Amino acid sequence: MENLHRTISSRSGLHEAGKAAWRYARFIVGFALCICLPNIYAQEIPVTERIAAAVLDVMPQGVAAGEAALVTELLKDELLQTNIYAIVEKQQLDAVIAEQSFQHFGLTEAERAVELGKILNVNIIFIGTLGKIQNVRILAVRMVDVETGEIVKSAIERDFSARDAYLAVRRVVQKLHGFALDEASIVIQTAERSDVGRYVMLYSGWSLGSLINYDVESVFKSGPVAGEPIWSGLAAEVKAKPRFPGVGLRLGAWKKWFGGDVEISALSYSSTAQSIHYDIAGYVRLNNEWYEVFLDTLVIPDNFQQMLALGFGGNFYIHIPSKIVQPYMGIGASLLMNRVTSDSAGPANVALKLQGVPLNSTSLGGAVQFLIGIKYPLPNQRFVYVEFRPARHLFSFVSGDGFQKERDRFTLQSFQLILGYGLIFK
Repeated sequence: MENLHRTISSRSGLHEAGKAAWRYARFIVGFALCICLPNIYAQEIPVTERIAAAVLDVMPQGVAAGEAALVTELLKDELLQTNIYAIVEKQQLDAVIAEQSFQHFGLTEAERAVELGKILNVNIIFIGTLGKIQNVRILAVRMVDVETGEIVKSAIERDFSARDAYLAVRRVVQKLHGFALDEASIVIQTAERSDVGRYVMLYSGWSLGSLINYDVESVFKSGPVAGEPIWSGLAAEVKAKPRFPGVGLRLGAWKKWFGGDVEISALSYSSTAQSIHYDIAGYVRLNNEWYEVFLDTLVIPDNFQQMLALGFGGNFYIHIPSKIVQPYMGIGASLLMNRVTSDSAGPANVALKLQGVPLNSTSLGGAVQFLIGIKYPLPNQRFVYVEFRPARHLFSFVSGDGFQKERDRFTLQSFQLILGYGLIFK
């Protein structure tokens, strides 16, 4: 602004006669008021003393043309509210542009804007651009002196939502004229954007896991102890390994500090070769006689039991907004379709050396998981993320057949490290 006043002051002694002198005088008066008055909005300047100005259409860069057109109108209104300018009507501006074929020359260039300003007989041309970088809106406005062709002032406002565009425009006008910034808009600008970010993402990752609290019992209760299962057993932990990397699809949205999504996932494990500490006690019936049995160890081969869990659920999380990385943490739950297979009958049948059909069970279960991760934004509305996910999947099914049926229950405990890729859309 100081350069602008020096330029104007240097020419004040060289007034030309007639129209040119009157234009310089109006220019000096208008901008002197910008400096001397603490709040020019409260002043009334006669129309004849206002500076002739034109506002070119704000150019959209990565935003809708309609949004840029609305910002243009807001900019005109805010400039009029200063009582400094007499703004050229849009119809007159469009007519000159069409007549001179300016639309073919890129009106955001200062020299073309100067040519247009001279034809319109205005002192100031305002040029603006509204764009997005990684979903962050940026409004830039330049003030061009038609006589000198110089950009005498520029202002930028960034990181605002569509609904707060009028506040961004107001702050740009305040910056151009050296006014005190509106406090209400400062609150909006320092707060997190209210835009809703919708996304879809795919992920995959390897994991570690085991079966914990593997509880088994006979389905039948008509043994020597009335009302109790004929036999029961418990293994504190059975080691397991993933059969293939876990995969999933998530579709969701976030707003401010919170987000959520629905998820479809698949996870598969199998038991490893091991000796299990397996406390089994009860009775078996042989030759119409009951025999009491005890067992504390069971040796199983590799892939003795295979498990597949298809999950349908959702997640809720809290994330920290940032333009570089976005840490988040949350919790989720899923309904599971569980499938358990084995070449043998249930584990207790094997331990007690009872005969039974091979295990092939499909049942419903549930899962709960915790999410701890970091998102990293990429250009073109994309992002990648890394997530650590401890989870527990509940299995419950019946194995064996006939008098040897057993009810099996266990929890598949997994620790997944996930790598994902996502796309943001509106």
